[in-house]
Amino acid sequence: MNGIMYLRKSREDEQYEKNTGEDVLQTHRERLTERLNGLGYSWIERAEVKSGDTIEGRPKFKRVLYEDIPKGAEFVCVTEIPRLSRGNMKDAGIIYETIVEFKVFIITPNKIYDPTNSSDLRQLRFELFMSREEYESIKERLWNNRNYRATQGYAGNYIVTLGFRQSRGVVEIIPEEAKIVREIFTMRSEGYSYQEIATHLNSRGLKTKRGTQYHESTIYKIIYNPRYIGIARWLGKEYVAKHPAIIPIELWNAVQEINSERRHKKIGTKETNPYLVELYCHECGNRMYGEHSHPTNIVNGIKKIYKGRDIYICIGRRNTPKCAHIIKTDIVHECIFEELQKIVTSPHVFAELAKERESKFGIDSETLTNQMNDLIKQIRLKNELSVKIENDYEKGELSALLYTKHVEKISKEVSALENRIRKIQTDLSKSDLKVDSPDELKRILKDFLSNWESYPNKSKKIIVRSFLLRVEVDKQKNFYIARSLPDSITF
Repeated sequence: MNGIMYLRKSREDEQYEKNTGEDVLQTHRERLTERLNGLGYSWIERAEVKSGDTIEGRPKFKRVLYEDIPKGAEFVCVTEIPRLSRGNMKDAGIIYETIVEFKVFIITPNKIYDPTNSSDLRQLRFELFMSREEYESIKERLWNNRNYRATQGYAGNYIVTLGFRQSRGVVEIIPEEAKIVREIFTMRSEGYSYQEIATHLNSRGLKTKRGTQYHESTIYKIIYNPRYIGIARWLGKEYVAKHPAIIPIELWNAVQEINSERRHKKIGTKETNPYLVELYCHECGNRMYGEHSHPTNIVNGIKKIYKGRDIYICIGRRNTPKCAHIIKTDIVHECIFEELQKIVTSPHVFAELAKERESKFGIDSETLTNQMNDLIKQIRLKNELSVKIENDYEKGELSALLYTKHVEKISKEVSALENRIRKIQTDLSKSDLKVDSPDELKRILKDFLSNWESYPNKSKKIIVRSFLLRVEVDKQKNFYIARSLPDSITF
């Protein structure tokens, strides 16, 4: 006989390897090889490098199920039946139906399950479905133990927190890192910003717990982590941690008071703030947000604060490679004003935009409606077919494997048809839009630009958003602007 040796590690095996250093898969391989050699069978090996709970999460087993067995594999050899499935009941059903349909023998070190023997099938069916129950029981026991220890102040999750180390839920302080944490809180209490603290730590070559440079977000997470005052969080609740605090409560309160003051300092509302453009970085594609900056510098341990300014700042530092740059608000607004002026002063630019807008309204409503009705009819037929397949499966006239394949295929086809219907509905909705003539839009824009300074920022934003689809700027302050004529303008 020719077949498959299937190898997979369980969670218990992974823990066992950590404790002993033994290669579990190799042990299983030797045991199954001895078994198959004794039977005189030939085989090929399929070993999961990284295993999941479901069929989809196990690519090697998926290959066994959908390729090797249909192509003639006569047996599957495993250390025990739960290695085949600890997924949901649906997965267990698919595996069982495949074994029955293709008459596949299941070989373990202690037994051979014959697919033509009703007693073997009954036992196989029982073990397949019970393996899931056993798996759920193990998970429940582990979770209950973990949840209990977390409520007692131990670490519920593995933590990567500056100043601490963890072993089996017990958290201990690392003195060298705790010193850095206290320094961060002290600097914040003295009024230093997150970025200034991060820059100071990076200048000394210090690294985070993950071995990376410090950023504003890193400092923010440290500043707001209550574990530093001996409080552990678990599932939205707080408990007294089983380790001493690193930060005195007086210093913690002083820092949180500063954070609260700065968090509530806003420059205007969405309607009145001075940042008129939805600006994007041409380098990394991230949104550039407006903020009021107070440039600072630390000289001989003394922080100097310079005159404030409004800027747009790129937040692409989370990208790889990092991207971060700023541009003054005045430069951006001057550029967008000039772009708006081109629309009303350049006949060529205006004519191109008018022609482009006109091409969007070539909609044949009757044809689109007929197409949509035809698609709706196709969906109805697909749904009727799905009901028939369901009935055939319940009657036992269709295997679980074929049932699953048909359902997945119909589901994808219906989803594609629904997407096409949504596209047609979007096109049809354009025919109901209020549309101003190009000349009327030109007049409105010209009048607006002539009295630009007299209009509130809220109205300016509407104009910019209506005529400039996207505004990008690179690090060299070169602008990339997509212009358009809107359907209409409403203030």
